[in-house]
Amino acid sequence: MKLLPTTRDRLLGLSTIAGVTLFSLSATATTLTGFSTRGADMGGMNITVNFFNGTSQSAVWRPTGGAGGGAFGSGWSLTQSGNTFGSFNNPWRFSYGGGSAVSALTIDAFAGNTVFDNVFTRVITPGSADGWDFQMAYGPRPNRHAYSVPIDISRGDLFGRLSLFWDSGFRGSMGFLADTDSGTWYDPVRPRYAVPAPPPPPQVAPSLVGLSLSGSTIYEGQSSTAYLYGTDNNTDYLNFYLNGGYIGTDYRTSGTRFASRNLGTFYDEGIHYYTGRVQDSAGNWSNQATQAVRVLNVAPTINQITPNLTINEGDWFDFLANATDPGIYDVLTYDWDLDSDGLYDDYRGRTGRYSYADEGNYRLGVQVNDGDGGFDWSGFNVNVLNVAPTITQLTDDLVVKRNEFFDFSGAATDPGVQDLLSFDWDFDNDGVFDDFTGNSGKWSFADPGLFDVTLRVSDGDGGLAYRQFTVEAVPEPRAILGFVAVGILGASMLRKSSSSGKSAKWHDS
Repeated sequence: MKLLPTTRDRLLGLSTIAGVTLFSLSATATTLTGFSTRGADMGGMNITVNFFNGTSQSAVWRPTGGAGGGAFGSGWSLTQSGNTFGSFNNPWRFSYGGGSAVSALTIDAFAGNTVFDNVFTRVITPGSADGWDFQMAYGPRPNRHAYSVPIDISRGDLFGRLSLFWDSGFRGSMGFLADTDSGTWYDPVRPRYAVPAPPPPPQVAPSLVGLSLSGSTIYEGQSSTAYLYGTDNNTDYLNFYLNGGYIGTDYRTSGTRFASRNLGTFYDEGIHYYTGRVQDSAGNWSNQATQAVRVLNVAPTINQITPNLTINEGDWFDFLANATDPGIYDVLTYDWDLDSDGLYDDYRGRTGRYSYADEGNYRLGVQVNDGDGGFDWSGFNVNVLNVAPTITQLTDDLVVKRNEFFDFSGAATDPGVQDLLSFDWDFDNDGVFDDFTGNSGKWSFADPGLFDVTLRVSDGDGGLAYRQFTVEAVPEPRAILGFVAVGILGASMLRKSSSSGKSAKWHDS
């Protein structure tokens, strides 16, 4: 409760009757009463709300039931209930949830036979008792407040208007304290001077109310667009800037204005920051806002690989792979698995040559790495056929004496360098290569005649090679032969030698 006037009031010729103060003189000036003014007692006040888009709304204060009253507009409300004198239980409550932010709130109390009393703990104007200056209770604080339009009896503490200003705009809810007194019905509140129009919204800088991106998380090769939105409580057109560069002008002078800029295609992963600002045509700069585009890496794609091949063992073949990556600054690395062990450590390069030394089915794999953690894999099959060996050297045709040992040999090559070659010989021309094994040796024929000697070389994988040479075994002159035989070996040995048609084998590899 306010303090009621006492001794000083009586010295001024006032009388106090049941809590109501009346001037004993004739009603020539405002007479205050109702020191406990409530929201329901201020019906008729004019409330004006100004917005940053240059528009405004007005509403008349009216009782809302009980001790409360309020004014209501599109998206906003101002209410108060109970004694306005210094109680945090009974604050004025202002709420707004519309589009353009609020730049100013003005309460004209005269039309409600109400006056603001902003003096705390001391009495100045007779009949006003104690007052209470503007004080925040909760919510966004205005940048400044102003009492204006003093009433006729004011000594600096009684005013007909309270205005609140927000330089960056207001949205949400806030509460504040501001004491009011009431005039009498027969002697209502009068202004000292003619009531001026409510003050215009403050001349403040424009406001950047939004910076958005069409894609804040994208992939390499994709693009994004930045959209900037701004408002201004003055009738100025707005210029828009992104990262310090001009991107456009909206020449409208009210409402929310905007400009956009396509940021282009992003060819590498990373985080890219964009800061927006607005400048009005008077040169004032707005606040700034920053958004980020996060570009994610995309793995490369292998779009060309050598087709499946069928080749002979030992043959060289070319292989290649091609890959693309939307990250055009990525350096692609091609690593190959040539030995089918699952490790891509045998060769590095987009193209190469290779050969297999043994027949079989092989899988060549390639791994492409973009250096940023992206991989792709592919491969192709190589069917390697066995190739028969080639006999490159064989004993020439011979003429030897019967029973005389002669040397023979053969040599062969095979593109399957891991193949073990087997040399098998047929000396008796029976088609079975079981007379000698090895690449060289000694042999003799007991009977005279022409003999075909055939070499078969096998690589162990089904590959065979054949080649022949001819041996002509000739008899010795009989006289000499007989002499030698009788003189040295005896008659029985001569008969055995002459009757035997078998050849003598000698193995010497």
